[in-house]
Amino acid sequence: MGNIVPSSALQILQRTLDSVRLRANSNGECFGGEIMDAMREAGIEQRVDRLEILLTRAILVQTMESLGESYPAMVLQDYENRMPVSRALRYLMEAIDWTRRLKEADDIVRSPETCAAPAALNPIQD
Repeated sequence: MGNIVPSSALQILQRTLDSVRLRANSNGECFGGEIMDAMREAGIEQRVDRLEILLTRAILVQTMESLGESYPAMVLQDYENRMPVSRALRYLMEAIDWTRRLKEADDIVRSPETCAAPAALNPIQD
């Protein structure tokens, strides 16, 4: 995946995390499909378009793969098999951390201090 991270991804993931915590049953389990439902609802609450929600889902899928989930896209569509909410929260927290690190790195790259070339390297001088 390229570094296509929507500006709303961090907020969507954080709201999804909060919602998944509330959706857990008394045994501390939830359906993988409930994670996607919570993500859609978070995106709708923030009035973001469907593409940003899908790009945020891609971030979560990539994170789940990196943490060893074999079929993350299937897990996010599953309403038959419950998973421990601790695993769902771990996936979401890791996706939030990854998104935050990526945003911070992007901010550093785009800051005016890092874009300005030293005078010795700048061939055009007044």
